[in-house]
Amino acid sequence: MDHRIARSTDNPRPAAGSFEALPRRIFIDSCTVQTLQKYGEYIYDGGSIRPHDAIHRIPDGLDNVEALRAVCQVTSRAMFQWIVSDASRQEAAAKGDFGHLQWLFEIDDYSRSFLHETGASPESRALASRLDEPKFGYLGAGDRILLQDAVFLQCDSFLTMERKLPKNAAHIERELGIRVLTPITYWEMLRPWAALWW
Repeated sequence: MDHRIARSTDNPRPAAGSFEALPRRIFIDSCTVQTLQKYGEYIYDGGSIRPHDAIHRIPDGLDNVEALRAVCQVTSRAMFQWIVSDASRQEAAAKGDFGHLQWLFEIDDYSRSFLHETGASPESRALASRLDEPKFGYLGAGDRILLQDAVFLQCDSFLTMERKLPKNAAHIERELGIRVLTPITYWEMLRPWAALWW
């Protein structure tokens, strides 16, 4: 059974907090991929983070990494869909960071199987094009492109470590039906159901 949230904003969402409302097709932005790569030993293997690591100086930084660790433990069992796009790959290549690019390719390889089955549609293309409207003028060029890809690829959520974009989450969800989440907010949604996969 396909539990993905309907992409059309004309369709009602499942009740907030319900199992059906859990994000299941999640677009991973570039900073989240970088975090997975940089803190992979902690997130996946139970390693430690050095006391003087820069993450301790970023507001909510460590909390987001800890939440990302919990999310990964669940989603690896739940088989939720993590999605990246061509624009994600271009961003990674432009950074010249081979480690980041390697992680991106691994996620990309994983996501392609889902995209072959249920990729973009004429409706999702039209919805994504709305991000060119003036009402989304607060978005930077990079965020706009990745959000367009996320909507185009019928993702129900957009996962980011950034602090600015989530401030506009309510407007983006209202207009486009896609949720902008941080690892902290995603884990808050997922935690009540986590025992189903542990």
